[in-house]
Amino acid sequence: MTCAVTNRLCPREAKPQRIEPPLDDEARLLRLAAMGVKAGGGTGNHQPGVLRVALQDYLSGGVLEPGVRPEVASSWRRSLTSDLSPERLEVPFVPEARDDDVLIGAARPVLEQMAADLSSVSMSVLLSDPNGRILERSVADGALRRQLDNVMLAPGFRYGEEDVGTNALGIALRKSTPVIIAGDEHFVDALTAMTCAAAPIVHPATETVLGAVDLTGPTGASEGLMLALARQAARSIGERMLDRATVAHRALLEYFVRERRRARGPIVAINEREMLINAAAARVIGQSDHGHLWQWAGKALAAGGTEVPDLELGSAAFAARCEPVHSGGEFVGALIRFPQRRQSSVHKTTPQPSDPSTFGWSSLRESELGIAQLVAEGLTNREIASRLFVSAHTVDFHLRQIYRKLGISSRVELTRRIVDSDQGSNVT
Repeated sequence: MTCAVTNRLCPREAKPQRIEPPLDDEARLLRLAAMGVKAGGGTGNHQPGVLRVALQDYLSGGVLEPGVRPEVASSWRRSLTSDLSPERLEVPFVPEARDDDVLIGAARPVLEQMAADLSSVSMSVLLSDPNGRILERSVADGALRRQLDNVMLAPGFRYGEEDVGTNALGIALRKSTPVIIAGDEHFVDALTAMTCAAAPIVHPATETVLGAVDLTGPTGASEGLMLALARQAARSIGERMLDRATVAHRALLEYFVRERRRARGPIVAINEREMLINAAAARVIGQSDHGHLWQWAGKALAAGGTEVPDLELGSAAFAARCEPVHSGGEFVGALIRFPQRRQSSVHKTTPQPSDPSTFGWSSLRESELGIAQLVAEGLTNREIASRLFVSAHTVDFHLRQIYRKLGISSRVELTRRIVDSDQGSNVT
């Protein structure tokens, strides 16, 4: 299918598929009628033309009539600040953006059910990412589909407020609140034939805005119902994201624990929300590295998981390897393997007892060096255990081994040794 305005090939439509026993047309219409929806119509009560005059007056003299809703007036001001014009609709097309497969997977069943229930009315159901880029679109009505194509409200196009002016999707994402924009309340003239209701999708655990659900139909559609449906869908998707996050966390943790048993060097299990490290990685990786590592992992996986020598952490670069982690065919994260450490001059110059294979810095294993680093940072045994997903007894055992090999007897002495020898900052 080609886009009517750009003549570009638009992404394939998401076909509505029911995930519950299907309703026949009569039952679906009865359900919609009970909720206040009228096929081919709506309950809009806006006076056509009045708001457009108010917008033109504002553009001419900078004065807004009191009859304009506050959220609409604020959005008109922001649209004008973004150097947009009511006569011009220029929608950015972003084909190279990486789709959020987790969000789409959680949202698709919810949106498909909604699209199926609304298939007898002129209404579209859309999903966007946090920037307003359309990820999915379901619309059964051919005339409405052509209307949406004409304004490029289709997968791959970005409908942020700063891109196309006042619209429900853009405001919902910008203000993190459900909103409806009807007809002439849009900033751009080309959008005034539609009514849109959108609600942000918020992760219940992290409170991060993941995207938005948008319902768009012709002007006059039932606004109250559209907003309620968008809000309900966004909440359902957020709950599904939480469920999937719980499953993903368990799967990633199990994979990490299994790989940790046989790992000989630093490893990190990571996804967008969390990062798990073994003791050997603790001397290289800090919690502040999460975002940087996750970004690097995405690039490494896109390259086929081959060695990428430019993973930079501080002043060091590592030829790390990255592999995807799946559970039941679903991507849940990645595992990063770092090369084993090389002996450094610090190790060689530190005074050691007669048997260098048994005592001194060079005798410490990767896991012991990692725990020593965390001790020097001031963490207790319980805090170290929590960070490394081991028991406090395991930390205590490793600590006793460290004391024996270094010929010391306290955390204070260990910390002083690390600071004096700069062992804590040595990452090679």
